[in-house]
Amino acid sequence: MTKLINIKNNKTWNEFIISSNFEFYSFLQSWEWWEVQKLSWKKVFRKAIINSKNEIIWVLQILLVNAKRWSYLFVPHWPLIIWDYFKVLNDIILDLKKLAKKHKCSFVRFNSTLKNNKINKHNFKKLGFKNAPMHEHAEDTHLLELGESNENIFNNIKKKDRYYINRAVKEWVEIKINNKQPQIDSLIEMHTNHAHRTNWKNNYSAFSKKFINNLYKIFGKNISTISASYNWKIESILMTIQFGKTCVYYIAASDIVSSKFSPNYLCQWEAIKNAKASGALIYNFWWVSPDSNPKHPIAWVTKFKRKFNWYDYSLLHAQDLIISPKYYINWVIETTRRLKRGYYYKKPE
Repeated sequence: MTKLINIKNNKTWNEFIISSNFEFYSFLQSWEWWEVQKLSWKKVFRKAIINSKNEIIWVLQILLVNAKRWSYLFVPHWPLIIWDYFKVLNDIILDLKKLAKKHKCSFVRFNSTLKNNKINKHNFKKLGFKNAPMHEHAEDTHLLELGESNENIFNNIKKKDRYYINRAVKEWVEIKINNKQPQIDSLIEMHTNHAHRTNWKNNYSAFSKKFINNLYKIFGKNISTISASYNWKIESILMTIQFGKTCVYYIAASDIVSSKFSPNYLCQWEAIKNAKASGALIYNFWWVSPDSNPKHPIAWVTKFKRKFNWYDYSLLHAQDLIISPKYYINWVIETTRRLKRGYYYKKPE
């Protein structure tokens, strides 16, 4: 017998996730991420499922999204469970529907952390879910394991790309790792300019200044900002967010002048070493394209991420539970948007 309850203690929440040794988790599951959402005036529901012994076996955070034409409940990279996933989901699906109807939502969207295979897709389908017309968070990711020595990790990078790193060191490219306001301001400015330069061909939109500042405000020391400068000019800058033993490469920007030894490579390598030094066991490069097709909208950055050789990890595509017929209006709009932008998703294996 399971029961859905509210959780109000951030320590209980975070410790359950970190100590449960889930195969895949990230800062999206942390208590802090949802505090960032609340600063954006979004309503958050934190739920946990306990068994007959009052032990937590499941946690999920639900975001109420109020769009212009519809409202829906969004469950990003959730739930996390240490028991039978679909049995528990079946037990609480009525509660989710009630919550959705209470807030006049037309659907519930699950962006789960389950692997992208036919069994998981079939089990969602049996519960009434269907493929979402559009993604909302990273589904195909690239992961680097940090358990080996720095030397072994470095040697696993292709020779040509190791050259860029070594050359940048010899050219005295300056690395800075800090969260001082000038560094944050540089990240925001370069991120915004980078988006303006590339949006016309890559549908790349910048995060707002307010959102980025909120990340620093809530995550604090779990964020690292790394920049690479040559001749006193920042050519590459990025942000990582660490939660537990996973560090995510989340925001980045560049304005490369020194292409012969592109500081992007050294900046990324320093971020990897910094994550390992901070206790991370996994470095998550976040979103990559599902294949090597150069026409995919994010093929340009995916090629760079995969140069730091390790392995891709594919999550099941987002699944929607329909609550009202208004869902199909959203389906048409999002499908049109996806086709226009050129996105497609890997089929379950």
